[in-house]
Amino acid sequence: MTTVIIAEKPSVANELAKYLGHAQRADGYISVGNYRVTWCFGHLLTLAEPHIYDEKYKKWRADDLPILPTDIKIIAKDDAGIRKQLKIIGGLLKQADEVIHAGDPDREGQLLVDWVLQHHKNRKPVKRLWLAAQDSVSIQKALRTLQSNLQYAPLFQAAQTRSIADWLVGINLSRAFTLAAQKHGYRGVVSIGRVQTPTLALIAMRDHDIETFISKTYYVPMVHVGVEKGSFWATWIVPESLKDRYADGKITDLDFANSILQIPETGVISLLEKKKLHTAPPLPYRLSRLQKDASARFGLTADDVLTICQSLYEDYKLTSYPRTDCDYLPESQHSEAQDILAALTHIYPTLSPFVLQANTSLKSSAWNDKKVTAHHAIIPVRGNGATYAQLKDKEQKVYDLIARAYVAQFFPAYEFEKTDVETTFGQQRFKATGNIPLKEGWKVLYPPHKAKTKTDDSNNAEADDKEPEQALPPITLGEAARKLATEARQKQTHPPKAYTDGTLISDMESVHRVVASKTKDIDNKWLKLLKKNAGLGTEATRAGILKTLLDRGFIERTGKNITATTTGRELIKALPKEVKSPIATAIMEQELAAIEKEGFDPEVFLAKQRASIEKLIGIAADATILLSSPEAKSDASNKAKRAPKAKSSSTKAVSATAKKPRAKAKNIATNTTEKMCPECQKPMILRARKSDGQKFWGCSGFPNCRRVEQAT
Repeated sequence: MTTVIIAEKPSVANELAKYLGHAQRADGYISVGNYRVTWCFGHLLTLAEPHIYDEKYKKWRADDLPILPTDIKIIAKDDAGIRKQLKIIGGLLKQADEVIHAGDPDREGQLLVDWVLQHHKNRKPVKRLWLAAQDSVSIQKALRTLQSNLQYAPLFQAAQTRSIADWLVGINLSRAFTLAAQKHGYRGVVSIGRVQTPTLALIAMRDHDIETFISKTYYVPMVHVGVEKGSFWATWIVPESLKDRYADGKITDLDFANSILQIPETGVISLLEKKKLHTAPPLPYRLSRLQKDASARFGLTADDVLTICQSLYEDYKLTSYPRTDCDYLPESQHSEAQDILAALTHIYPTLSPFVLQANTSLKSSAWNDKKVTAHHAIIPVRGNGATYAQLKDKEQKVYDLIARAYVAQFFPAYEFEKTDVETTFGQQRFKATGNIPLKEGWKVLYPPHKAKTKTDDSNNAEADDKEPEQALPPITLGEAARKLATEARQKQTHPPKAYTDGTLISDMESVHRVVASKTKDIDNKWLKLLKKNAGLGTEATRAGILKTLLDRGFIERTGKNITATTTGRELIKALPKEVKSPIATAIMEQELAAIEKEGFDPEVFLAKQRASIEKLIGIAADATILLSSPEAKSDASNKAKRAPKAKSSSTKAVSATAKKPRAKAKNIATNTTEKMCPECQKPMILRARKSDGQKFWGCSGFPNCRRVEQAT
């Protein structure tokens, strides 16, 4: 019996073939006994462009909108290598008795292999290989637990429906709003996406908050308290009678602050509370939390972290599947801990002292079958021989985070004693808090230079205003206190900090909080929906969304900071709320989840999407979209480049006067006409190379389309 295995990519096919036995490589597949292991290169098929339905769609015209084909065409990508591989897979399927679908364990992995099977009208029985890691043990386990691919049909339906919906939104609304902007002289493309555009709105909103922020000075009344065995600083407690006036605790009147400090020389310790508390180890990582931590600690971008995680998973075979939204682990996997920890001592010897202290009889809250989704948290695996020493610097940093988080699950909780002290001087009360570590527990894994500290990633505008933690001396309830000194400590309110990859992903994930803080009269049901559907995008797509916004010139990076460009801000100002609100995306994700888990009809969903698109096209036709044209943006960019630059703390920053090695010539946009790209039908932009001024036509769809033509 011949079994054909179709992997998502060559690297997975190689690992499967290596496990199955003695492999013989052929053109486009690997033979191993009765197995034929072949592969895709990611998506081999794609949704057809509008001109495939009708040639008239090659030119962007408002009269042709909306473009709403009912019979969606899925075609091979226009690439000779892809067409050849599709033909090879087709030939193997004809010889097969059964097929094993080995796409990545997610929506897109399900979709891309199922599309190949549909393309070849496969009628052979298909089983699904759900592979969460690529080490030999995981492969063996996955091959033992094959399921019928029919069980994953709802996952395929959700993936295909999402793909069609995104196509309908992107094709129609990008054309509609581009044409609206071009009526007012804009010469670029207005790219609209159901997740991309609300994300851009978040960034533009943060930029606006920073630019319009007005700082104010305020004062915190404090007293230096002396007791029998030491001293400490205590902060004024706002009395109930003044809560309405000073709900935020900020006193802007210095005279009033000083009047509070007109207190007797002696007082009393009026409250003393000691509590023994504990903190469980942090859960293993899901992708977004790993991206946030790596951004805060190392300045890595979301795309950096995703690329590194893919490499650790695919190339080195050192970690489990990375595109996961789950912090938890299957309870059955707890029995594998001893083997994984033993492997870690060889893979990452630096962790050996901690691994030897790990207690595998402990079972942290991470092991919870009820909270495991399609993929468990990212953890180290036993590997196939690669070691930490072989990794590049950034890869080592990310692997270290993953490995320590896993090992921490086998350490006891961090225990400490929290002490709250109130001191009363006359009519005024002052409070101080201190913590005393009792048992270090899992924190031994995070020495001071590794510990998570306050960073520039903090979203808390008042983070710098908090009093530093202090060690309290031994104190007795009711003992006498002395006023050693007083101070109306001056503070300054701070604007929110510019987004970084980490904080932006955090807000995308928790967009319900942002919406709640910015919209006073929003219905609570929408906030619940946003929270339930984990905000904007998914673990697998957020890094790509940021990259798309960067590539299209809507946002830019300065060191670690992400801000909207002039064009990006103007676009968000001009767009109607129906396009930039995250609520529509949340509703869509909820319905996609219903298709996947509850059998919701995809056609009902798509009918709603088509109706919404028709409405938005009407709004676009009447909209006034005023955007800076590409040449204006280039002029502004060039002026900014000529201006003196402040020294950046980013490790990637380059001095304004430093000589750079000659690289590929960069280009600037100069003009556009009605010339359309023959490959993707987007407008072509006349560009000029900086190196020699030579002009050429470049597709405005770059980098997705790289069509270039010599200008005549």
